[in-house]
Amino acid sequence: MERIVQLYNTLTGKSSCKCEKIPGGGSNRCYYRLSAEDGTFKMIGAIGTSLEENNAFIALSKHFSSLSLPVPKIYAVSDDGLAYLQSDLGNRCLYDALKGGRESSAGYQAKDISLLEKTIRLLPRIQVLGGESLDFSVCYPQESMDEQNVLFDLNYFKYCFLKTTDVDFNEMKLEQCFRSMAKDLSNESSNYFMYRDFQARNVMLTEEGDPQFIDYQGGRRGPLQYDLVSFLWQASSHFNANLREHLINVYLEALQEYVAIDVARFKASIAQWVLFRTLQVLGAYGFRGRFERKMYFLDSIPLAIENLRDILKSENACPYPYLYKVLQEMVELPEFNVNKTVTKPSVSQYDGQGELKLRIFSFSYKKGIPADNSGNGGGYVFDCRSTHNPGRYEPYKKLTGLDTPVIEFLENDGEILTFLESVYKLADAHVERYMQRGFTSLMFCFGCTGGQHRSVYSAQHLALHLNQKYGIEVDITHREQGINIVLPARRKAMIFAAGMGTRLKPITDRMPKALVEIAGKPLIEHVLRKLVLAGFNDIVVNIHHFADMIEEWGEKIANSEFFKKNDIRISFSDERTELLETGGGILHALPLLSYSNPESKILIHNVDILSNVDLEQFWNCSKSSASAVLLVSKRKTARYLIFNDDMRLVGWTNIQTGEIKTPYKEIYDVLAGREPNSLDVAGYHLRAFAGIHSISLNLVSKMQSWPSKFGIVDFYISLCKDVEIKGYVQDRLRLVDVGKLTSLSEAEDFLMCPQE
Repeated sequence: MERIVQLYNTLTGKSSCKCEKIPGGGSNRCYYRLSAEDGTFKMIGAIGTSLEENNAFIALSKHFSSLSLPVPKIYAVSDDGLAYLQSDLGNRCLYDALKGGRESSAGYQAKDISLLEKTIRLLPRIQVLGGESLDFSVCYPQESMDEQNVLFDLNYFKYCFLKTTDVDFNEMKLEQCFRSMAKDLSNESSNYFMYRDFQARNVMLTEEGDPQFIDYQGGRRGPLQYDLVSFLWQASSHFNANLREHLINVYLEALQEYVAIDVARFKASIAQWVLFRTLQVLGAYGFRGRFERKMYFLDSIPLAIENLRDILKSENACPYPYLYKVLQEMVELPEFNVNKTVTKPSVSQYDGQGELKLRIFSFSYKKGIPADNSGNGGGYVFDCRSTHNPGRYEPYKKLTGLDTPVIEFLENDGEILTFLESVYKLADAHVERYMQRGFTSLMFCFGCTGGQHRSVYSAQHLALHLNQKYGIEVDITHREQGINIVLPARRKAMIFAAGMGTRLKPITDRMPKALVEIAGKPLIEHVLRKLVLAGFNDIVVNIHHFADMIEEWGEKIANSEFFKKNDIRISFSDERTELLETGGGILHALPLLSYSNPESKILIHNVDILSNVDLEQFWNCSKSSASAVLLVSKRKTARYLIFNDDMRLVGWTNIQTGEIKTPYKEIYDVLAGREPNSLDVAGYHLRAFAGIHSISLNLVSKMQSWPSKFGIVDFYISLCKDVEIKGYVQDRLRLVDVGKLTSLSEAEDFLMCPQE
């Protein structure tokens, strides 16, 4: 550090400076953030162990800067070339900026995609312009990507990853495949600068949101496809196929401003480069993770394996039969198939079956730390005694951290809030990891002197925070007070209430369909109460027609005893500007529907459906491996969903018009021979959709490529061949569709008469 400070002081003429070490990446270089004592003259200092690598970065940076490319400027270099100063590009990298879209079940939003487009448009500049006048002899460790280079990376994968698995393979046969692949890839035009490590972590963002490129010291002459693939198929970025295709087109549009290319040929070549880059990445993850034991790289292996699985589905990706066979065996190994889609991450593979449940204690250190009776070895113990103690003051001595005066004291003082900020971050990360790994039990304990004020407050507030954020059950024990509180797992549901209700005119000329009264209560209140009684307490309602009136109803019912007693939270998804239909409505409401666990499911209920369905039973059924479960019945209508004998969705039909929608060709022939009144034919079953269904948030994320306005049934049909969507039939189902004026009296009778 001293040498980098000395270099800085010499450059700036300062006698002292601030110097802070900052985290590095996968390299052995050390980085420091430097500034004058008054905060001016900000720079980044770097100290490397490889002179050749440093020289390459410095030479490339100076060259790119001379062309006004978005890279850091080099300000000073030490005499031995191992230390240098560069411009400070800030703390925010593109990978961090995209965290919300990457981790959200809603996927990447418009602002995220705009950043990605801006970044990918800049890539051809550094590849083409940066390579045109570049002296490639400055590159390290070699000037160009050639056949030998490709072979090295393929063998890197073999020795650092493949051989660490249980796959048995023939070395000579695999080598022959590697040589063929190396020859094919080396034939690609390569008179460009190949960044080689172009990924979101190596793109910094200015305060204005402009991308700046770093860590290109391993670059060399090479093909264009390599960098594009490196960026779009970075394992942890979670780009879906549609987004990748869009960004490829954005890239090609920008590229053609600099060089003429055969677009069709370029796109056709991408598959093999994806395969090569993925194998290369697995080699790096294997070395860094399995040999150097760096957890970040170990955690990235399953993501890369998932990418490889998808790649191998492409006919053109691996035209080397023996390599294809070996890779197929590898991706099917049990170690890479833990918590596949058939097994929810919230179900434990270690300590029993069930969802994660939290136990949170408050206690007095004088009486010892609470014992762990779960057999899991406990969890976290937090010491609250560093914070201001209300128990020192007479007005609070007989009160606890559950009492308003104590709460106000602690929050006004503020020390406990700062303390809990750090606790929340740690607890959030741990809970998320536990859900990913499938554990069912986690314990948090808060201790203070008497176990009465600070510990009680902290335990209660962490419990509320985790219950609301993750929707999971939390058992709270305030040991010294003998108080036990259970916050049940929260369940999310959405009520479709945005429709115009045209079939209920003239009533809906003055009010929304949701507020039409049946048996003395609005339709929406009947649906809400049925959901609450089934355990749903986080309710989202989409609104459009007379939206203000529904919001006013929401405010009124929020103050009711029923609402407060059941800890109901209600929120509104605003579709005032445009009615988005059923599929678009779900996608639009996703920020309100999502818990932090992407495997969570939500229940969807039309506001105009009254039924005797057991929602609790239906919900338990929906916890199967199916991505969506639809309530259906064998009633007469014009439009039917089509299911096979396993009640898996396979299509849709309108029996009046003869229209059929299905990805299965054979269904057209089967239904052509159906008797007019038959709903069951040759292993297929026609059932009417009841407007009640559950859907996983992971499935909702697939809506990102759809237009903003679409129907949910069309969405289900489009995916039913690749995704398991099931039908649920309840025996003796009674259902009233309150869609017409003539149905109002039927609905009244239904609600007034006892139901099974």
